[in-house]
Amino acid sequence: PPATAVAATVQAGEVALVARSLEPLCLLWKDADDDGLPEWVGTYLSPGDPPRLMGFVLDGEIWHTLTPPENEEIQSLGTLPTCDVEVRDLNGDGRTEVAIWGRTGEADRLHIFAWDGAKYALLGAFEGPGGIRMEETDGDLIEEVIVRLRPDGDLVWEIVYTWNGSHYAWTWDRYAWYYPDRPHVLRTDTPVHAVASFYLALNDRDLPGAYGLLSPAAQAARPYETWAVGFATTLAVEVSGPRVVGQDNGWATVAAQVRAVDNVDGRVVATLYDVEWQLVQTEAGWRLDSGTMEPLEQRELPYYR
Repeated sequence: PPATAVAATVQAGEVALVARSLEPLCLLWKDADDDGLPEWVGTYLSPGDPPRLMGFVLDGEIWHTLTPPENEEIQSLGTLPTCDVEVRDLNGDGRTEVAIWGRTGEADRLHIFAWDGAKYALLGAFEGPGGIRMEETDGDLIEEVIVRLRPDGDLVWEIVYTWNGSHYAWTWDRYAWYYPDRPHVLRTDTPVHAVASFYLALNDRDLPGAYGLLSPAAQAARPYETWAVGFATTLAVEVSGPRVVGQDNGWATVAAQVRAVDNVDGRVVATLYDVEWQLVQTEAGWRLDSGTMEPLEQRELPYYR
């Protein structure tokens, strides 16, 4: 737009904010409703006990408040002053979304809004005691929402939400490392932690570490060099829902689902497995003794980083 139009727009925005006695924490000039013209998008902190983070879109002289509906479980965008706003097509549906990241003293929050022709509707509300991020996980070049629960030492449980065309829905959950520092401590204090650590070590390409989590009997049956060949094509591994389904006299059975990504003749293939492990308790902690795996589904990932 011409400089005079920009100046007039800026002045009108300032007047509207002053009229509402607002001091914005951040202010973006972006097209938020896909009409080809930019709007003012920002956040401010509404006083109260606790304060409430609020979002807004100022479209000419029309003011739109961005906040969760009263019937939402998460009642505010946050309680701390936060300037973290994105205006772009987040989910590949061809519309522009407004994402507002907020924080409280106990968790991170993410709210995603989109213009529906009459208002900025809430598409998704997320709260993560261990943090929230957006990440492309399934090879379609569209980012998913990753919600991290409260960490358990170095381990954290992540929930993956995917846009399905109408809303964000659960599609996967997995163990991950909470801290990026290496080397990671492979925990063997419980059967579940031992299984989670085994697959996280495989994902890190820490094959010696993963092999060290096998029982003495399992190691005796398969020397390291022979065992490691089985992971020559492995690009990534994730473990979901490990749970103890039986335990007695120093032995435990853990069932889980595993998603493995492999390079198969230049193609990247993701396979989902049902797995079950027998673990034995040793003086050094729980060790994986023997296991079974059943493939459930397989698909090729056209894009993979």
